[in-house]
Amino acid sequence: MEFIQTKVTEIHRGEVISFLDDKKIKVKIPGTLLNSDKTERNYVTVGDDIVVYYDNKSKCYILKEKKERKNQISRVDPFLKHISHVIAANIDYLGIVVSLKEPEISYELIDRYIITAEKYNIDCVLILNKSDLITDEELDYLPLGIYEDLGVEIFLTCTLTGDGIDDLKEFLKGKTTLFSGQSGCGKSSLVNLFEPEIVQKTSEISEKGQSGRHTTRSTKLIKIKGGGYLIDSPGIQGLGLDNITEIDIKSHYREFYPFLEKCKYSNCTHTHENICGVIEAVKNNEIEEFRYANYYNILSNPNISID
Repeated sequence: MEFIQTKVTEIHRGEVISFLDDKKIKVKIPGTLLNSDKTERNYVTVGDDIVVYYDNKSKCYILKEKKERKNQISRVDPFLKHISHVIAANIDYLGIVVSLKEPEISYELIDRYIITAEKYNIDCVLILNKSDLITDEELDYLPLGIYEDLGVEIFLTCTLTGDGIDDLKEFLKGKTTLFSGQSGCGKSSLVNLFEPEIVQKTSEISEKGQSGRHTTRSTKLIKIKGGGYLIDSPGIQGLGLDNITEIDIKSHYREFYPFLEKCKYSNCTHTHENICGVIEAVKNNEIEEFRYANYYNILSNPNISID
């Protein structure tokens, strides 16, 4: 019996889709494995490395084992709060795709993504799409230096003109990158430029609220001819943080660090205390007010989606 190691590209009930010699195959998951782990919504997820074999009796490929993951991105399951919904695994970069306009940038959403990535030791790439809709003067006012100081790579792109796409492709070559972000940000159009043969449906921005209609129905791993993989996840308008602690959230806001010694209490939450160096720094414009607002909202509501 020949055992073959491959990657999960899609998930369906009771079976997965995988690669074999650049072709997609269906792999059945034995019931013993499906019932072995009740902590996750699915036994395997997109990006998992798995070992399969071909069963001559049933005339199909069978999953033998799942390899240990180096990391994963999870969210809270909306129906079963005690179970994690693992979106993807074995990721080199989290590509946070947001639009510069239409819809407007949600910095809180960006912070939620970065906190999750930091939790699982995944590097981030911030992709600011629709660069044709913003002037150089407007761009100068964006607080991008904060994210550069966090080690986040930033790319400006436009899927209509192709600006910035080649640089992004070169940077992500040979890596596995999970693309996710705001609905209507042009994520599916961006994926199309990486691999035109895998055409993702796109949708215009809805007039009501300037939010985008969801166009990606399920998470998929897409093999790129130039080397590497893209993971395209469903368009979401928010991200509930899974297993994120108060320490994880505090650790992300590194601009708070210089002011912690002025807090009266070592376990200061920086939300209501009378003597708090962080709150005082916000009042003195030494910490960006929008970053503090993001911190406060995420600390207060780590496991809810945001619009």
